[in-house]
Amino acid sequence: MSNPQHPERDLAADPSHGPVPPENQPGHHPTEEQDQPPLDKFAAKLGTMEPAAREEVLADEPHAPPAPAARRNALVGVAAVAALVAVVLAVLTGRRRRARR
Repeated sequence: MSNPQHPERDLAADPSHGPVPPENQPGHHPTEEQDQPPLDKFAAKLGTMEPAAREEVLADEPHAPPAPAARRNALVGVAAVAALVAVVLAVLTGRRRRARR
């Protein structure tokens, strides 16, 4: 590439930045992958497996109870729906009263 868009980013061409470590050079690949979950467990947690296979794969996973935040969010949702129903009923009742006058 004779005319790069960002010549200031071409650090390999600038000797003032020092040499590029071998593990940061293009084409380098580590000998051992790190932080990679087993693909079958990953697929099971995403729900992309059949339910029977999912249960078999996740059998050794600890079952965690729902988080307190999840329970709080559910309660807030129920309260919001109840408030909405109350407002709708109040509006409908008010319209019926006005219509009877």
